Amino acid sequence: MTPLEAPADRIRAAWFAGAQEHALGRAVGVNQFGVNHLTLAPGAYSALRHWHEGEDEFVYVVEGEVSLIDDNGEHVLTQGGFAGFPAGVANAHHLANRSSSPASLIVVGARQRGLETIHYPDDPELGIGTVLRDADGERVAR
Repeated sequence: MTPLEAPADRIRAAWFAGAQEHALGRAVGVNQFGVNHLTLAPGAYSALRHWHEGEDEFVYVVEGEVSLIDDNGEHVLTQGGFAGFPAGVANAHHLANRSSSPASLIVVGARQRGLETIHYPDDPELGIGTVLRDADGERVAR
């Protein structure tokens, strides 16, 4: 497996050990966009800092507190807080739970068919990665 094919959790496993994600959209047959329930334990991260060329992303904090880390710095989001990341905008981002309690979030993202390019500016091993999705929006290759 090349670095561009390596899943993020194999590169920095400790960051993601406390992240649990459940695919809600798939459970009800939604395939044009993803809807996930994400729980971050204290100290856990949502992903490597990244941005998508062709997929929008949105996050809503259901409970707890997370730090949104993007190109503009660090921003605390608490219950009811939300953020969006339009496709093609080069603002690499991820979420970190720096609090002492779990945080619960709803994460929504486009599921572009075909090849999608994802930029990881902080990780020289990944750099720019790609994801291939089938007609149902499922990842078939990294």
